[in-house]
Amino acid sequence: MSRRGATWTGTWVAALMLMLASGGPPTHGAEPGRFDVAAGFGGRWKVGSWTPLVVSATGGGLEAGQEVRLWAEDDDGQFVRSPAVRATQVGDRVEARLCVRFGRPSGRYRVEVTSPGGGAATTEDRLVDPIVSTDHVIVAYGDLPSVARAARLVDRDRGSTTVVVSDTPPYAASESQRSFDAADAIVISGHAATRLPVDVREGLDAWVRDGGSLVFVCGASAAEAAATGSPVSGWLPGAFEKLVRLRRLGPIEAYARAGGLVDRVPPDGLPVPRFAGPTPGIVLVSAVEAGGGPVVARWAHGLGTVIWLGLDLDAEPLRGWSGCDTLLAAALGGRSRGGLDQRSSEQAGMPDMAGQLHAALDTFPAAATSADQATAGRKVSPVPFEVIAGLGLLYVLCLYPLDWWFVSKQGRPWIAWLTLPILAAGFTAAAWGLKGQWGGGREAIARTADVIDVDAGSGHIRGTSWLAVLSPVNDRLTVAVEGATGTACADRQAAVTWWGVAGRGFGGLDAAVGHPSLAAADYGYGGSLAALDDVPIAAAASRLFEAEWSGCADVPVVTSSLALTSQATLAGAVSHHLPFPIENCRLLHAGWLYDVGTLRPGDRYDTATGRGPRSLASALTRRAAAKDRETALTWDPTNADVARIIEVAAFQGAAGGTAYTGLDAGRLGRLDLSPLLAVDRAVLVGTVAEGVPASRWDIGGGAGPMAAAAAAPPLCRIVIPLAAEAVP
Repeated sequence: MSRRGATWTGTWVAALMLMLASGGPPTHGAEPGRFDVAAGFGGRWKVGSWTPLVVSATGGGLEAGQEVRLWAEDDDGQFVRSPAVRATQVGDRVEARLCVRFGRPSGRYRVEVTSPGGGAATTEDRLVDPIVSTDHVIVAYGDLPSVARAARLVDRDRGSTTVVVSDTPPYAASESQRSFDAADAIVISGHAATRLPVDVREGLDAWVRDGGSLVFVCGASAAEAAATGSPVSGWLPGAFEKLVRLRRLGPIEAYARAGGLVDRVPPDGLPVPRFAGPTPGIVLVSAVEAGGGPVVARWAHGLGTVIWLGLDLDAEPLRGWSGCDTLLAAALGGRSRGGLDQRSSEQAGMPDMAGQLHAALDTFPAAATSADQATAGRKVSPVPFEVIAGLGLLYVLCLYPLDWWFVSKQGRPWIAWLTLPILAAGFTAAAWGLKGQWGGGREAIARTADVIDVDAGSGHIRGTSWLAVLSPVNDRLTVAVEGATGTACADRQAAVTWWGVAGRGFGGLDAAVGHPSLAAADYGYGGSLAALDDVPIAAAASRLFEAEWSGCADVPVVTSSLALTSQATLAGAVSHHLPFPIENCRLLHAGWLYDVGTLRPGDRYDTATGRGPRSLASALTRRAAAKDRETALTWDPTNADVARIIEVAAFQGAAGGTAYTGLDAGRLGRLDLSPLLAVDRAVLVGTVAEGVPASRWDIGGGAGPMAAAAAAPPLCRIVIPLAAEAVP
């Protein structure tokens, strides 16, 4: 054999051996035996929010009935294992639907598939194209290019950053409202709503009822939307009757602040739908012909709101009209206060209101015992970074040049064998003293904060809870949550997760380098999202968690005859039937507040005999009269009063929004019920009586169960529908 022939033979033998060793040529995407992961909305996902995923495979690798788990990074870069989900056969594919949170922009994850024999196969990959945790997100369904332009108008008014994502098949979202956790608002056209899968429509509706904001763009397509049935028909302002033609388009142009619509509409007019019965909520634009009727309206839908635009902005003659942008901008709240005074910014290291609450809960009361009365009244909080950095810098300076100079001056090098351990021991004692100064080294402490929201119309109950745990030793925690036993609530569902701080600051979710945890170890959920097992925590360190639970009241929540008067104030009476008293109770609607006091179950409050009304904004901002003028207390972003932070976050829009706080709401934005006050709803708000649990946390560690103390009285809010007929 020639030398050339021998060379080619050797090359082919080597290539064959490499292919056999690697199991054949590499596979990509949806090739047989390869996992395909679809995440978020059209592949976009937000750091720090729940993200829906679909893990699928064709031609092997995943079989129906197998258990699938997904490991995703938390805010410290530790992997958290999701509960198991069984794979199902869907057409020619086998898939499993999950919902997890990614705490790092790297998007790393592991897919774990358990075989019937008990063995587990794991593959690792990462998601791309993340959305930073501080950005606002609008999810669009349908061919609506004007949504992106409207978002830019809103950002110009508010000084915010909004990312518009279009969700397209294959849809990762499911029937759970957590699928839409990343969304601040959802815009959907009537044509798109009728074509969405049933589980996506149900999840979207659950998200709105749980406090979301839906913009439903549905004009002539209302007939098709109404025929689709629930929940899409529930996003219309009534039972569809017919389509009518509008020729007088002035009100629409005035609301959109744009002209030229008359030139685009055919002579026979613009088709708009008509509905039977009164329109819920408030009508923003009415037709002036064809018997009147709403064209733009807003109403409450559970704890959230629906803004309905009775125009098909995705079809001619409206498609391309400049007024589409301003119409949607108004629907998204861009003209709510209009101006640069709404611009938010990071203040005092706080990225948003959620970050301020995080810092406040991460400040613990020092435990005072008979042997340590000196600590009474002190607070346990993390040692400031400046102190740690300063101590380290001082240590380096003492070693060089101070120690070097001292030894050199003495001319006795052996002295370094004495000065080095003295310096090390001294700085160790200083570090130990700092830990004691900031409250470390004492018994484990757990603090909670809670908000309970009840929709009296549907009986839906939503609980939101936060937990902070400080441990004096290295430990592994078991953390579980469930809905309060003190509330008359059935069909409870709960989910607990880690809680991180948004932004690019030190330890933030979007930081280039993850927070260096001293207890780096993976952990995971038990059988459901209600419990986390083996959560690592370092000595003298803290861990923070957030949780949500929901259910349905098994008894009527309120008895109410409240209605609006011609002066836009409230008249009538209300009583609640929750199994606990509500203290410091107030009744809110529009810009007014009525002082109620303590309201026990069955007690009746009548606006005719009670105090009020007074300004809601003045009460929230605590304005006081000073020399014939009102002055509001400036919001302090370093304030660690948990009750005060929750009080303002619960109605931040009514308090003036970022014009008052200077901070974006962050993840606390879902708690703001201010939009409901502007429609046909009143809110009864107060604190839960002492001793009544709002959420029950079960915390276990190496030393046994740990009791949690409330950092503030739980806040309770009841959303009450107002009577349709106004009181004269």
